[in-house]
Amino acid sequence: MHQNSTTTSTTDITTSRRRLGGPRIALAAAALLLAGALAAGTSSCSDTSRASESEPLCIDGALPVGERTPLIDAVCTDPPSALSAAAEQQQRANAEAAAASAAELQRRDAITIVTCGTGTPIPSDRVQACTAVFVNGLFLLFDAGDGAQRSMERSLLPITEIDALFLTHFHSDHIADVGEVISRSWILGRTTELPVYGGEAVRRVVDGFNAVYALDDQYREAHHGEDILNSRVEPAVPHTIDDPGAEGRVVYERDGVAVTAFRVNHPPIEPALGYRIDYAGKSVVISGDTTDTASLRAMSEGADVLVSEVMNRDVLEAVECALKRLDDPRNARLIRDIRTYHIGTTELAGLAQNAGVRTLVLTHQVPSFDNADPRVELLLAAPIRAIYSGELIAAKDGQRIVVELE
Repeated sequence: MHQNSTTTSTTDITTSRRRLGGPRIALAAAALLLAGALAAGTSSCSDTSRASESEPLCIDGALPVGERTPLIDAVCTDPPSALSAAAEQQQRANAEAAAASAAELQRRDAITIVTCGTGTPIPSDRVQACTAVFVNGLFLLFDAGDGAQRSMERSLLPITEIDALFLTHFHSDHIADVGEVISRSWILGRTTELPVYGGEAVRRVVDGFNAVYALDDQYREAHHGEDILNSRVEPAVPHTIDDPGAEGRVVYERDGVAVTAFRVNHPPIEPALGYRIDYAGKSVVISGDTTDTASLRAMSEGADVLVSEVMNRDVLEAVECALKRLDDPRNARLIRDIRTYHIGTTELAGLAQNAGVRTLVLTHQVPSFDNADPRVELLLAAPIRAIYSGELIAAKDGQRIVVELE
């Protein structure tokens, strides 16, 4: 029944590129700083509203920048010093590895999915939610939880060429690294604005991160010069997706690639979104966080790849009971609540089997075991394999799944 045209690569590239400086800012601090920026200072603009989403956020108050230290070029000898020669060799190797990775990812004869983050808020060595899809030369990113940016750099993704970021919803484990994605892609060389798509509150989220990083942006531009780092092209631009309903609606079209957003069920979030990417007769579905819904079943029909969250309900029930015996009602209640808005292994297996999904990729794994923990196979993959006959991948961070185009 499942004729698998999907070629799977499990390459996990661990080569690191050199990170530039700059502190990471927690989401809570971002909210506080945004609130202060909008409330304080003498106004250089009338209010914080914008005529359209394409206009930058109007932030009250001047941003303080001191004098730049005079810059002096290095003295380069010929022949180079041993240290300089070694640095040249390392830089050349890094550049060659990055170019090779980008060429592989941006193939026009395949769709490549990279599970840059497969974890959840539950502590483990996994990065939080992040899925990259490379299709017809485009780099589309879905969610950016904590650690997403570091994961993408470790995996040598061409982050300066990211074309769009799509958010499924606004839980912190799906947006905590949005600011780092915006900032780092610009620092490393992005020269165009970054569109960010999401539900009704996406403007608030994007404006908040833009405001938090505004000082950093201005400091870097003042230090390096706008010919190197132009802060006018750094900010992300929000694009609100009005509720697409269960039937879905195309929200992004470019170069033959169509991205359809559709409503899923992750209460009390309204709306929570899933996405389907279609190109050249192939399709990839991103579930987002959801229960078993008619919309996910319909959108997954005949999909080449379904990248879905998953939860083992039996494990969470056992943990809840253990916490009750330990007289820990608060955490027992949290575990109880988690069970109500994620899709279980049996439900997901039946959905994928009935929809004829060719390859099912497990991400946002609950419970969130470490990448190398054998319990992933025992408690998440095995129950699905008992029902689902297609190709099953219990994804790890940095894993690549390749769909060859005919």
